[in-house]
Amino acid sequence: MGALRTAFDAVKTKEAVFFSGYALYLVFSYIAFHSFTIFAPADALDPSSQTLFLATVLVARIAVFVVVAFFSLRSSGPQTVISVLVACGIALFGFLVCGMALQFSDDVDFSRILPWLLFGGVCLGAGDAVMVLLWARFCKTLTLRAVYRYVLVCNVLSLVVYFCMTFLPSGVIIPATAVVFVVSSVFVKRSLDIRARIDSEYSRPVAKSAAVRLWRPVFGTAVFCFMSGLMMQISGQQELPLSTVQQTSIVTSAVVVALLLLPALFMKKPFNIGRLYKMALPLSAAGFLLLPLLWNAAGGIVNAFAQLGSMVASIILWCMLADMARDTRLPSALVFSAALACTNVAQLLGILVGFFNASRFTAGSLTLTVAALVSLYLLSMLSLVLFRDKGPGPDEAAAPAPQVVVHEEQWFADRCALLARDHQLTARETEIFAMLARGRNGAFIQEECRVTRNTAKTHIRHIYQKLGVHTQQELIDLIVAEREHLVGDGEGENGIK
Repeated sequence: MGALRTAFDAVKTKEAVFFSGYALYLVFSYIAFHSFTIFAPADALDPSSQTLFLATVLVARIAVFVVVAFFSLRSSGPQTVISVLVACGIALFGFLVCGMALQFSDDVDFSRILPWLLFGGVCLGAGDAVMVLLWARFCKTLTLRAVYRYVLVCNVLSLVVYFCMTFLPSGVIIPATAVVFVVSSVFVKRSLDIRARIDSEYSRPVAKSAAVRLWRPVFGTAVFCFMSGLMMQISGQQELPLSTVQQTSIVTSAVVVALLLLPALFMKKPFNIGRLYKMALPLSAAGFLLLPLLWNAAGGIVNAFAQLGSMVASIILWCMLADMARDTRLPSALVFSAALACTNVAQLLGILVGFFNASRFTAGSLTLTVAALVSLYLLSMLSLVLFRDKGPGPDEAAAPAPQVVVHEEQWFADRCALLARDHQLTARETEIFAMLARGRNGAFIQEECRVTRNTAKTHIRHIYQKLGVHTQQELIDLIVAEREHLVGDGEGENGIK
């Protein structure tokens, strides 16, 4: 708790207001894409139309992510202000189209309105994708622990704001959501201006190394997104009243976010954020396990479980992507676009599979039971892929033989780990710090870590700054001084020379 309080104290009130813009973006996402509250003026749009709307949103997102990933290989991307204007312009046009279509839903045949709603969904999806990448650029400026706390706190704030907005009259939902989106876009611009810019550069070896390290969490999150999209179609959740869906979503999400906050509040030592994926597995599994029994009972709780599994996995993946972009200096647009394109494709496939087979699933049917059991089996196989014990990696196997005895090497490793933790070095900085302490030069670090020369220099400079040293010899002396102090004490006490 003290660590979290210290983090908040370090942020000025004005900065905290701007940083909270990510919470407003999440509110927009909840209203437009998760609970379909945006369709409240149409008095519960039919499930098929909601599915088509969400599918067009996902297609638009995927298209934007693919295009951005492609162009980020060749350029640093447009300026922040241009990206903000593009996101706002596209999204506001989408809000306008959807609002006008819903206004005429009672007077005009719905088949004539649906194409306009889908076009509005394309605009909202494209604007959403651009906004996501802007907040991703901001999260890249934070350390792993900081971005983890930040994302969870913003999720808490977003649930509070979302809860308040559920009491608004249905006629003002779309204008209010548009205002939330615009304010979020203004805040992300100011937030990026406040934070120091981290230079980015693309390198094929670095990108390949990052892909090797990230494929497991991306694959795992994609599976959870597929299950989430599938469950949305087969659980009967769309038959529930909007207010019931909103209440269930708010309560269950709040409980899960509170559980995720516990490590950040009470664990002072660095923790492996990837292990939190284990929380997502039982949540999704519980949804499919209870599906044949509860169906639509308890406010659609079985659907909520599957959605929460996807939510947990997405939060963890977001933090890992931000940390990877920060450590490797790869463009955040490339790292996030590639990963999010995969998860959105998986969710789209889950929705389509469920949509075209939804008629086969009814409460108590054998098909429903079989689908639940198959899904549980897939989740079990996923756990084996994600959490199996990994042997020594190629880098470890190629490491040079130790030049000191075992107990001294263990002391050296412990000393390096302690200094890295005390000076808040990132995971990549800790790795490079250990190499510098062993006398390795920049060329060795560049080849061993598969980073460019400039990236290696940047990491080394940051390590020196955090440790308060200016040369590699001073860094080594910082470690050896403690050893000499301990040896001197031992000689004085035991008379050993």
